[in-house]
Amino acid sequence: MELKEKIRAIVSCANILNEKEIELIVEKTIVKRFKKNEILLREGQIPTKCYMVVEGCVREYLIKDGVEKSTAFFTEGDTFTPFAHDGKGSPSKHYWECGEDCVLTISDQAFEKELRASLPRLDAVFQQIAVEKLNIAKAEWSLFISSSPEERYLNLLETRPTLFNRVPNHQIASYLGMQPQSLSRIRKRIFNNYSTSLN
Repeated sequence: MELKEKIRAIVSCANILNEKEIELIVEKTIVKRFKKNEILLREGQIPTKCYMVVEGCVREYLIKDGVEKSTAFFTEGDTFTPFAHDGKGSPSKHYWECGEDCVLTISDQAFEKELRASLPRLDAVFQQIAVEKLNIAKAEWSLFISSSPEERYLNLLETRPTLFNRVPNHQIASYLGMQPQSLSRIRKRIFNNYSTSLN
């Protein structure tokens, strides 16, 4: 599938835009390729760009007491914007790193201003998308803090199974709030319980 076709498919999934609006966005969108391990944003930098994943996986993490803590993984169709960005250019607390070779769309305030001038309705669309993302994030956080480590693992396995083939185990463990050894024990226990149930 061509990159433009992939972008068109991702943008169409929202079911908010009409065909003419989708085509305009696809034509104006800036796309760039990045290599695995390339850093898109570092802690302390003032973020100016927003991204959407067309191909690949991007990891968000922060460094606490010298240790990397994975806070998010962005894969095909995910958009990610500066976590600490409040419109005033706040320095980032996070890093964004390509976990794989990636193809990303890139936008900044100038691009969004141009797009909004062409499509005034986009203000309402972007606001609706932002509210939906915020509600999803709240629900995910509530589930995360109320779950046991094993429940977190099972939930991730159910909702994002492909991550386990794309992300190293120690990064998955960090994201789930546990040590790699704990993740190994949980996986072994679940496998043993599953094997026992088959006998």
